[in-house]
Formats: sequence, C-alpha cells, structure tokens
Amino acid sequence: MNSNFEIGNIKYQIAIPLLIWGAINMIAGIFYFFSTSELIKGVFLQAFFWGLIDGIIGIVPLFRKKEFALEKIKKIFLVNTYLDVVYIVIGLLLILLGANLFIIGNGYGVVIQGLFLLIIDFIHYTHIKKLLK
Repeated sequence: MNSNFEIGNIKYQIAIPLLIWGAINMIAGIFYFFSTSELIKGVFLQAFFWGLIDGIIGIVPLFRKKEFALEKIKKIFLVNTYLDVVYIVIGLLLILLGANLFIIGNGYGVVIQGLFLLIIDFIHYTHIKKLLK
C-alpha cells in the first residue's frame, strides 16, 4: 500500500535521524580536545568525523529535487546494512588488535557508529520494503 503522505515524507524520514545523530556526534567530538584519556579521545575523534559525514548525507535528501525511486533506495539501504556490519567488524578488530588505547578507542567509536547506522539502515530498508508491497 503506497501512501502518498508516506512517500512524500520519505526524504525527511531518511534525513532527520542522520542530521540529529550527526549533530550529536559533532558536538560530542568537541570533547576530544578536553579529554586526557587516549581511549576517550579515540571515541570522540570517530564521533566527530562520522557525525560530519552523517550530517552531510542527511542534508542531501532535503535539497534533492528529483523524486526518490523507492526500489533503488531500498537496495541502497540493504547494501548499507551489510556495510554497517563490516564497519562493526573493523571496529572490533581495532579493539582486539589495537596497539594502543587511542586505536582501541577509535575501534569503540567505529563500533558505536556502525551499530547506529545498522539500526537506522535496517529500519529504513524494512519501512521502504513495506511501502513497495
């Protein structure tokens, strides 16, 4: 059941969580400069850069003039879901194999970001899949 209201608001449903998460992470990333812990610095460094990227990605749908092709967007979210699992694995490897606390902190930061994106991408994927039925 395609609802015009739901399809018309899809760009906001995609953008708003990324913008909020991005802003929260960029603000948290500022604490990188105030932390004395290398572990925490690693987490905050990842927060800042992932927040910046998420913010940019969140802005794009808001300014997009073309209609979204829901089938294409669904596939993008499915691919992103798998990529998020890869990010989590990379973060876990950094935690397990990290040579110092800063690298381990970066690993925790990557895992946190990957988990958030996994949840968001999977929610969007299932939502769009339902819209296309």
